[in-house]
Amino acid sequence: MNVIKIIMAARCEAAGRDANEDNYQLSDNLADNQWSFKTDNEVELGEKGALLVVCDGMGGMNAGEVASQLAVETVKEWFSSERLNSEVIADTASIKQYIENAIVAADTIIKREGSRDRSKEGMGSTIVLAWIIRQSVFIGWCGDSRAYRFNAEFGLQRLSHDHSYVQQLVDSGMLSEASAFNHPNSNIITRSLGDPFKTALPETMEFPLNDGDVIMLCSDGLSGVLRDNELETVIRQHATDMESCRDALWEAARQADWNDNVTIGLCRIVSESEQFDPEQTTIAEQTTIAEQTIIAEQHLTVVEPNPILATQPPPIPEQAPEQSVQKPIRWILKPPAKYESKLQFWMFILAILGGIVIGYTINFLINSFFIH
Repeated sequence: MNVIKIIMAARCEAAGRDANEDNYQLSDNLADNQWSFKTDNEVELGEKGALLVVCDGMGGMNAGEVASQLAVETVKEWFSSERLNSEVIADTASIKQYIENAIVAADTIIKREGSRDRSKEGMGSTIVLAWIIRQSVFIGWCGDSRAYRFNAEFGLQRLSHDHSYVQQLVDSGMLSEASAFNHPNSNIITRSLGDPFKTALPETMEFPLNDGDVIMLCSDGLSGVLRDNELETVIRQHATDMESCRDALWEAARQADWNDNVTIGLCRIVSESEQFDPEQTTIAEQTTIAEQTIIAEQHLTVVEPNPILATQPPPIPEQAPEQSVQKPIRWILKPPAKYESKLQFWMFILAILGGIVIGYTINFLINSFFIH
């Protein structure tokens, strides 16, 4: 079996805002319970693997930073060494189910704290995590924080699929990917942790690892100001040095006039095998396109175990286009970055309500004119 080594780097700061509602955690060895890593330090991947998690809190005046911290702390508890027993890491199905259970547990704890303390009522968070174990990386997410993979041979791939209204428009064919980047409703997400009206519905995916892969998790403070091709350009230039890559991404976001908190988690995969087995099929080759389709409401995927590092990247599954977009019963609105204070936020809400009232008034006057 190939020996896999990993190299990590990360950064999380307020960046484009006054307060930081993002949280993150990395562990290069889940077996030791230390929840630590040393930047750019090469570590052999252990039996229980390594983990990266990024959470983006929502509701600045309602303790978004508390929600993201609770989510991270819950993940740390669930991924303690003693809980990762042989049954949990037995196979693909058990690993994916465990990730989903951990995310739902974080959702429950956030809701419990919000109901206990009125000052935190309505707080929420997104979450994305990457569990690197054996020869695969498992991605779990709820919301629009993202997971990417870069490899020099096949470029940058988005491993997660945003739970957002704009992404629904893209999936349905009503909006192009290029137009989605600056869409005015990009702050509306359709799934999150802490939504009091429904239980969190995370998704999970498994991907085979390739030698030289760079796994990146980030909040939308990064992906919201840099397009995927811009991210790829930066990562490609620094793909062998995670500290340099982190700093270059940070500076690129700054130069792009960031307007939100920014969190970046990076992990480079290094295989010590002399060569890959050309006869080994990847997960994508073992699974049909139909089986790879993400079933959004059931969050099921069919993935076969991958015994050694893959030589080719699997295509990223695409959600089947729908004929129309059904807006969710309740959207989770992430206030735009420029509305940071409570006063500014409520002025923003009142302005929207005022516009609605004016619209109805004009409509009434027009109808009255034509009737009389």
